[in-house]
Amino acid sequence: MSDQEVTYSTLRFLQSPSESQNRLRPDGTQRPDKTEEKESSVPWHGIAVTLGILCLLLLMTITVLGIKISQYILEKHQQEEALWNLSQKYDVVQNDNYLNKQLLTKKTSECDRLNETLQQIKGLSDLVFTEKKGCYHKKKSSESLPNTGELKEVSWWCWGVNCYYFTAETNNWMGCNQICQSHNSCLLKIDDAKELNLLQSQTCQNYYWIGLAFSKMENRWKWIDNGIPSRLHLTIMDHRFGKDECAFLTSTRIETIDCYKTYNCICEKRIDCFNKH
Repeated sequence: MSDQEVTYSTLRFLQSPSESQNRLRPDGTQRPDKTEEKESSVPWHGIAVTLGILCLLLLMTITVLGIKISQYILEKHQQEEALWNLSQKYDVVQNDNYLNKQLLTKKTSECDRLNETLQQIKGLSDLVFTEKKGCYHKKKSSESLPNTGELKEVSWWCWGVNCYYFTAETNNWMGCNQICQSHNSCLLKIDDAKELNLLQSQTCQNYYWIGLAFSKMENRWKWIDNGIPSRLHLTIMDHRFGKDECAFLTSTRIETIDCYKTYNCICEKRIDCFNKH
C-alpha cells in the first residue's frame, strides 16, 4: 500500500470575464454593476419630482392669493367709491331739505299774512252783514262835560249789546280813562278776535287808547275791566315790562307804548246802560 502513488487535485471555479475584471482592477476598485447604478439613481429622481410638485403647489397658492388680494383691493375700492357717492347724495339731500325748510318758513309766513287779511275781510263782511240785519246802528246821548257841566251830544256806534265812542280829541291814557268815566263808560275792553276785527275797521288810520295796561303792582298786563276775562290772545301779554306801558289800537294791530303819549280814545258801555229819556 505504501507503494501506491497518491495523487492530489485542486478544484477551481471558473468566473466570467466580467466578474474577474470586477474583482481585480488595476486601480484596486470594483466597478458597480448596472443594477446597483439603477438602484442608487431611483431616490434622487423621486426627490426631484416631489420638489417639482411642491414648487407647482406653491406657485398655484401664490397665484390664488394674488387673485384674492386683487379682488379684495377691487372690492374695497368699489365700496369706497359707493360710500363717496352716498356721501355726495346725502349732502344734496341735506341741502334740498334746508331749502325746503326755508321755503316752508316763507310760505308759512305768507299764509299767516293771508289769514290775517282774510280775518280782516271777514270782519268787514260781518260788519256789512250785521248792518243789513239792523244790528249795527248809532245812538246819541246828551252828557255833561267834566268841570263845566255843559251838555254835549255824543254819538255812540253800537253793535250787538255793546256801544263804542271814538273820541275826536286826544289825551294820554289816564286822561282817556277819565273821559270815558265822565261818559259813564270805561276804556275799551276787547273780548275776542271778532270784536277786534270789527273795531279795527272803524279806526280810520288813527291810534286809540284801549283799557289794557301793565300793572307794576301785580307785575302783569291787565284789562281795566275786572269782569269776565278776555278770550283775545295777545303776544304782548306774555311779556313783562318794568315801566308804565299801555296798549293802543290801530287798524292793523295792538301795540304798547309809554302811557303819557297822546292818542284818541275808545270808550265802551252796554246798550242797556244808556239813560232813558
